[in-house]
Order: sequence, then structure tokens, then C-alpha cells
Amino acid sequence: MELQEAIDHLDTYGYCLLENLISVESADCMAEKYFQLHEDPANRRLFQDPNAELYQTLFSVINLDEMCWECIIHPQVLAVVRHFLGENARSSGQGSTKWVKPGAPMGGLHVDSAHDLPSKLPDIPWMINTIWMITDFTENNGATIVVPFSHRTRRRPLPGISLSDMCSLSVTGRRGSVVLWQGGTWHANGANTSHDNHRMGLNFAYFPPWWNQGRKGAHTVLPEVYARMPKTLQDLCRHRVG
Repeated sequence: MELQEAIDHLDTYGYCLLENLISVESADCMAEKYFQLHEDPANRRLFQDPNAELYQTLFSVINLDEMCWECIIHPQVLAVVRHFLGENARSSGQGSTKWVKPGAPMGGLHVDSAHDLPSKLPDIPWMINTIWMITDFTENNGATIVVPFSHRTRRRPLPGISLSDMCSLSVTGRRGSVVLWQGGTWHANGANTSHDNHRMGLNFAYFPPWWNQGRKGAHTVLPEVYARMPKTLQDLCRHRVG
């Protein structure tokens, strides 16, 4: 998509897809590194759920791998983010990788970072989230599922709601592409129904400067890592150094 088309799509439908922003070769190098990071027992403490097997979220990737920095500060992504969140938009800090293994079930339908918000969600974006396709995303390997227009309902999905009750879609694409969505857009990871097709994604979120989301522990940027970052990335992460 061209920049304005991406902005309009994200505003109208709650999500957009920017294709082929990094090379396939770069994505393949990242995938090799991220599978290794997930399999390293020393990183279990950085898992969202240390006991997770089929669906794994590994935090602190910004501290573990400099290759992801190119994605976080990609000019096209930042242009879309800053349109919605302002020039002083800031980062979630550490980023994460998400491995959806064969046999993983679909995740729960949800909105992002809304635990501190009222039942009637804000009518302005409080977050723009992204997931980079480090491997190809397909319908049968767990591609992200979104419910278009759902951000306009200004509410969370009802417990137990089924995708069969609504119009949803899997956002598929080639590795090196990225999906952006608003925090209020209903979404989930898809089920990986393949036999041997592993899905790896790089997740990074952006917030407006007025949204003071409290995080600690693995969600901080190490000072020695911060010192090596390019200035654009430092500006996004300066409030997360710890």
C-alpha cells in the first residue's frame, strides 16, 4: 500500500498490511535467530508463559537481537504510527517474538492494552500494534486474524464469542511484510493446522505520549543496549531504559 492508502485502511478497517518492507533474506536470518532464542533454556524466564509449548511469546527481543531494530524504526511504519499517535509516539520497550507451532489452537479474541480503560473504549487510538511476518503467514499456519471495523464498536469482544458469528479474516503475506492494527481492533493468532509449517512473528507496539502504561522487568531496555541504538530508536525507547 502507498502511505495514504495504508493510513485510510487502518482508520477504516482497523488494520493494514504493508508488504515486502524488508528482504526475504533478512527475514530468513531473523527467523533462524529467533527459533534459536526460543529454544535456548536460558530464555525461558523471558517467556510470557514459561510452560508454553505450542504458542510461545518471548519478551526482550530488542535486547537480544539488533536485527529487529530495522523493523521497529522502519520509515513507512513510523509514518503510519505518527499519523495516528503524533510525532512523539513512543515504544512498548522490549518487543517480543511469537512462535506458533503446528498444532497450536487459535488464540482468544481480544483487544490490546485495555485493562486500565473503561468498558466504553476510547474513540481515538491509544495504541498501534504491529507484527512482522518473519516467516510466511498463511491461513493454515496461524496467520493473525482480525475483525474489520471492530475498533469502531468501542468495546471488548464478549466472552465466548465465536468467529463464526462475525466477518473475520486471516491477514496472510510473504515474510518481510508487516501488519499494523489499532489497539481496539478485535484480533487473535490463528490456529496452526499444518503438520510442519512453523510461524514466527516479531511483535512491537507504539503508544501516544499521554498513555503511561506501567511495565517492568523484561519490558525494559538494557542501558548498554540503549547506548548502541540509533537515535531514532533511542527516542522511541528512552522512557523504557532500566
